Amino acid sequence: MLKTRILTALVIAPIALAGVFLLPETGFAVFVALIMAVGAWEWALLAGLTGARRILYAVFVTGILPGVYYVPTALILSLGVGWWLAAFVLVLGYPNLVRVWSSRLTRAAIGLFVLIPTWKAMLLLKTYPDSNYLIFFLFFLIWGADIGAYFMGKAFGQRKLVPHVSPGKSWVGFFGGLVTALVIAIVMSLINQNPEILTIHGILFLIGCIAVAMVSVVGDLSISMFKRNAGVKDSSNLLPGHGGFLDRIDSLLSASPVFALFILFFGWSS
Repeated sequence: MLKTRILTALVIAPIALAGVFLLPETGFAVFVALIMAVGAWEWALLAGLTGARRILYAVFVTGILPGVYYVPTALILSLGVGWWLAAFVLVLGYPNLVRVWSSRLTRAAIGLFVLIPTWKAMLLLKTYPDSNYLIFFLFFLIWGADIGAYFMGKAFGQRKLVPHVSPGKSWVGFFGGLVTALVIAIVMSLINQNPEILTIHGILFLIGCIAVAMVSVVGDLSISMFKRNAGVKDSSNLLPGHGGFLDRIDSLLSASPVFALFILFFGWSS
């Protein structure tokens, strides 16, 4: 299994990095749209759609993206953030609140709020002159929160975070991930000398980074919740050893709209 995971990563990672950092804006929009299309196909399974309905759902989600391009970015991102706030409540209330979202139609609709704001968020980041820095920074916050949570949870985790959804996650791991993300934010700020930490803008910057790290955990947990409800371990088997695309980008789905909103309103840059 480990060998399979490594081989898959060696193939996928260069493609992903090239697509994110080397493509111009139009090519980048298409690249991310293709990832969202696959994500929609995988989400259809979690929504209880099978056969041709899965394909039709993916085609529908992909087909509305060009129209979404002309919708105000702040509106789409706000809708995405609103969903992840609701997802936080649903995760905490699992399985008692399953009845709220158990219908196929509801789950299919939720997929729009999961996938479309991510596409819009990544497109916004790509429009900035220092887009590579911003996207790397977003990735670092997500990776930091995940890695910090893993090692702290493995070493000291006793009390489980949401055992009904993800038995492996602990409160110690959660706070360890937040601390790791905070350290990353401080280091990045000091390196770039922007924003200055000991200012109102700097404090807002750190609060924003913590918020991004927190919501990245919500993305991970919520996808796990939908998979558990659907009775599947992975969203698909497209990535041998890793599961599906949603399994790899679950934290990005939730973190990117929050991060992009902060960029939009506070103008973080290198």
